[in-house]
Amino acid sequence: MHNPFFCAVAATVNSAARVVEITLEDGKVYRCSLSDASDRLRLVDSSLLTSWEWIGPKAGMHWPAVDEDLSIEYLVANGTLYTPPSFVKHIPSEPVAIPA
Repeated sequence: MHNPFFCAVAATVNSAARVVEITLEDGKVYRCSLSDASDRLRLVDSSLLTSWEWIGPKAGMHWPAVDEDLSIEYLVANGTLYTPPSFVKHIPSEPVAIPA
């Protein structure tokens, strides 16, 4: 059954960089600055950023210690599409000879 909400399948918070990485149902990955997304999350001690909970069917994220809620739709809209390094084509460091 299709979920009517804009939902994630996974999310990872990098507290040092204040960034959340969100993986959507279609496999796309977005990165969003938590400092840009929320004044509360920008001002809070970074150690509190990794203590979050899902809202509903992974439609949002909640930080209990800060009492902040952000929807996945909002985070994706304010984030950028990210291509994980494993998907980036390897570029050789040495020139490759092309046969004549």
